[in-house]
Amino acid sequence: MKKILLVLLVSLGLQTQAQINICDSSEITITVNTNGYVELETNLTTTNFPQITSIQSYTWGKNGCLMGTDSSVSISFNTDTTVLYSINLVTYYNFMNPCVTSDTLVWNNGSWMMMSMMQQPYFCCDSITYWTDQSQGFNIGLDTTGIVHNPDSIKVYWGVCTNGLCYADQGMYAYFPQVTTLDTLKVNYDVYLYENGVIVEVCSIEDWLVFDQNTYSWVLLNMIPTSINEITFNKINDGRMYDMLGREITNVTLGTMYIKNGKKYIRVK
Repeated sequence: MKKILLVLLVSLGLQTQAQINICDSSEITITVNTNGYVELETNLTTTNFPQITSIQSYTWGKNGCLMGTDSSVSISFNTDTTVLYSINLVTYYNFMNPCVTSDTLVWNNGSWMMMSMMQQPYFCCDSITYWTDQSQGFNIGLDTTGIVHNPDSIKVYWGVCTNGLCYADQGMYAYFPQVTTLDTLKVNYDVYLYENGVIVEVCSIEDWLVFDQNTYSWVLLNMIPTSINEITFNKINDGRMYDMLGREITNVTLGTMYIKNGKKYIRVK
């Protein structure tokens, strides 16, 4: 009995593994590539996967619209980015399984490419920051010492606002003589990263800065500690009497309210 169960479990495991391997291995490839015309093909065929006993149907779609029902399809369209999908009802090991493949067709430098095959962006905005110094005015520059990849070129656009006025400059560093160490600054930059003449990433940031007199440097506004000390009063109990206007008095008439040692009283007798 145990041997029969073991055989069944192994059989089911092999079938599941085969299903995963086939569907996960399905691809869409470009066989003909021109400006307004491409031919696409799926690799899910009995030739590529001998364990497939039959493929009941092929369904091709473009941006949600049906395009064809064969192992390959021809498309004519403009250079817009296009979302593709292919649905294949595949039978293997006596099981019918729908294998869905999807990808995005992108017009890139004069030819069509599958987005899954394109090199993913290798820049990281989090690895870029800026520096400031203690000189007169306000000096600021881009710090790329931690950048994860060096692009072909960088363009930087700076903006600094203070006292209701904003100033702009561009370059790897900038100088704003209008700023003093008494100002609260809003600082922002837009960094354009280029590879082969094409913008591959844009990094933007906006900070509020103040000048810390303890460290003689510009710091983020939220880094300056703020506190309110409790106000204490020294109470003097000298027995003097005052009327409700705070004027000192020596005699209090009957039924009159007065102040003595910080408390209110009314003379009743």
